[in-house]
Amino acid sequence: MTRLAVENLRVEVPGRATILDDVSFDIAPGEIVGLVGESGSGKSMTSLAVMGILPRGVVQTAGRILVDGTDVTSVARRSVAHRFAMIFQNPRDSLNPLMRVGDQVARMVSLHQGKERRAARAAAVDLLEQVRIVEPAQAARKYPHQLSGGMCQRVMIAMALACRPQLLLADEPTTALDVTVQAQILDLVVALTEEIQCSVLLVTHDLGVVAETCDRVNVLNQGRLVETGETHDVLSNPTHEYTRYLLDSARELEVGP
Repeated sequence: MTRLAVENLRVEVPGRATILDDVSFDIAPGEIVGLVGESGSGKSMTSLAVMGILPRGVVQTAGRILVDGTDVTSVARRSVAHRFAMIFQNPRDSLNPLMRVGDQVARMVSLHQGKERRAARAAAVDLLEQVRIVEPAQAARKYPHQLSGGMCQRVMIAMALACRPQLLLADEPTTALDVTVQAQILDLVVALTEEIQCSVLLVTHDLGVVAETCDRVNVLNQGRLVETGETHDVLSNPTHEYTRYLLDSARELEVGP
């Protein structure tokens, strides 16, 4: 069974540039699949295309995106929106600075689970506890600026879980966090994936993150997939020169000047 299938995806700025060209990959239920490449390779645009939220002026001109066999490019996105959730790389930019975080999570609960206000607030606290926030009831009363970056990212994950998604797209979810918090967030994503059998597309430039978390990996270069396979196989025995370049660059960063 396939949870997500991206088939021959092409995304363009019509008449000006091709951003993604013939991109195909799939994700099984409960699987974490990485999408790696340098900045500008098309990673984030791929996740936005899957979500159906491409920027103005950017269009999908070819290919299909299927979730559990349903072609979401040919049906109203609203009818399948509950199957998706997305975590962005800058949680403070994604949270409303004027709303308490508990209210923001509760709003998602009401929208996707149909619960009344009181029940939604209680569910929001439960979700904050589920994403390992200490003293969740107290945290729920705070505004985003009163929380650390790692805490804000946990709130974003709680909001995603409120959707009860079948597919979670995580776009560089640990970029702005220190190393210790990065590890905690990644461990949380892996644990929750196992608990709720949610599939994950993890968009990242960090091959270390891929090695630690992903079952399989896709390597994207200038809008085209150049290598795909089991994570261990790709990272230990890359067949494409671009993948080797990424690995060599990562090793140089580890060794330092």
